[in-house]
Amino acid sequence: MAINKKSLLRIVAVALATIIISATVLSVAALTNDTATTNGTDKETLTTANINTDNILNKASLVLDSEDEVIRTDNNGVISLTILKAFPVTIDNKGEKKSVSMTRGTVEDALNKAGIALAQDEKVTPSLDTEVTEGTEIKISNSVSVDITLMGETATYEVPAGTVKDALASVGAVCDKNDKLNVSLGDKVYEDMDITLVKVTVKNETETQVVDYKTTVKKDSSMEKGTSEITRYGIEGSKTLTKKNTYEDGVLVNTKVVSSKVTKKPVNQIKVVGTKTAKKFVGSANGGAGTFVDNSGNTVSYKKVLTGSGTAYTAKAGSLTATGAKARVGGVAVNPSIIPYGTKMYITASDGSYVYGYATAIDTGGALMDGSAIVDLFMNSYADCANFGRRDVTIYIL
Repeated sequence: MAINKKSLLRIVAVALATIIISATVLSVAALTNDTATTNGTDKETLTTANINTDNILNKASLVLDSEDEVIRTDNNGVISLTILKAFPVTIDNKGEKKSVSMTRGTVEDALNKAGIALAQDEKVTPSLDTEVTEGTEIKISNSVSVDITLMGETATYEVPAGTVKDALASVGAVCDKNDKLNVSLGDKVYEDMDITLVKVTVKNETETQVVDYKTTVKKDSSMEKGTSEITRYGIEGSKTLTKKNTYEDGVLVNTKVVSSKVTKKPVNQIKVVGTKTAKKFVGSANGGAGTFVDNSGNTVSYKKVLTGSGTAYTAKAGSLTATGAKARVGGVAVNPSIIPYGTKMYITASDGSYVYGYATAIDTGGALMDGSAIVDLFMNSYADCANFGRRDVTIYIL
């Protein structure tokens, strides 16, 4: 099969444009004297009776420049030719410029090819181990000792006797648009100069925050003044903040909220408060003793009868009352100026809807002292207290 010269030329053109080292690869089968050129998935084969390198290149109609490099390998009867196209590398030796042709290698290789040996006080940029490519510019200058602070750490460096920008580049540092520099990039460096570079990074970052719920207060005239009830408990919401955060050497120094979006709405709490004015207790006595029948059917004598508003309360087990006795069912709170401590009594709801039974006065409280209730009945639980609520009661003093 005849060689496709257009395909070969295309390979060379691509290599020159993209600075790819391997410009053209030719493979030759020694036993068959077939030479193959490969470009991607395309394959063209040419036949040659002479596998000499120059003959193969001539057969492929490839003309090389004097600085181009041909690498030949023989592997299991197959000959491969790799063609490296030469490219210029510029060397600025303290203002004196020259160019060398390179096909590969490092800055040190380019200097060696140019016959340049660095003196002890000379500095090269980029570093000696940097790979050269087309367009690489090498700069040689006398070195200067300066102190450079990077990421908060200060060290002494030998840098080229050029500008601050050159000095930073020689230590692998770049001053970007937002960064802070204590000197100008174009300033000439001098011995013992202090250069401080602060890297400034600006990021948009998100943060989730809690949205507090509000409490709505509603008035209820059926509830006693001073009482309240939560009819709906509040639930916190959440929102996502987008912040513009500024970091200096990795440390956050400034933040600004640029947007806020509620992702979960809070549920407001509802609190009901009573507005009903409690009735003041007005005790009454029937002026004489008598008898009543208790809930067991027994006839019991009493000294006098009091009526008024009764409430209920509870406390933790073991809690002590005003008299020092432990709080218990059957122990009730009173105003001792009306019903002295230790008084025995029998208590029922005035309408007959509830019977507390026998009780002893052992405790007191604010509602009893201000007259808003005549008795506060101890219950075992809050549920029992809520069930009793506030009722008019009849108290038989025994």
